[in-house]
Amino acid sequence: MGDNYLISQNDPSLLSGATTAVIILAVLFGLIALAIFVLMIVANCKVFKKAGEKWWKALMPLYNSWIETKITGLAWWWFPIYLVILVMFAKDVNNTNYVISWALILTSFNYNYNLAKKFGKGNGFAVLNTILPWIGLPILAFGSAKYDKDAKVEKNGIFTM
Repeated sequence: MGDNYLISQNDPSLLSGATTAVIILAVLFGLIALAIFVLMIVANCKVFKKAGEKWWKALMPLYNSWIETKITGLAWWWFPIYLVILVMFAKDVNNTNYVISWALILTSFNYNYNLAKKFGKGNGFAVLNTILPWIGLPILAFGSAKYDKDAKVEKNGIFTM
């Protein structure tokens, strides 16, 4: 143990190799995250444009959620409900309040349910766009789906009685 321990403890190449690998992975994951972020911004702008809205409205925080409420055909009061749930979720940094988490998932699905209907897609697409939006939104944006402002949707989405 004596000689090997001293060699590995004093050998800077062992540490630098591991450090280099960690740095390369961190940069790689960072670039992938940046690419997904840019893809989502561009896809959201394209979806807004397909829906007859100005593309730049997709870039405005909060305002884009208001416009999305309009695009999906949901009642106006879904916008403040969604915002309140989103703020409550953001304040729950440990994600320990599962009621808030489920409320966020349900309201997100509600938006995606009506959005899917407006683009001629089914319930499965609404699930996809809720769970994996980095796949669903680009399909809407860059695919052949057309926005139908007259598509039959409920003002309360999935919560219609």
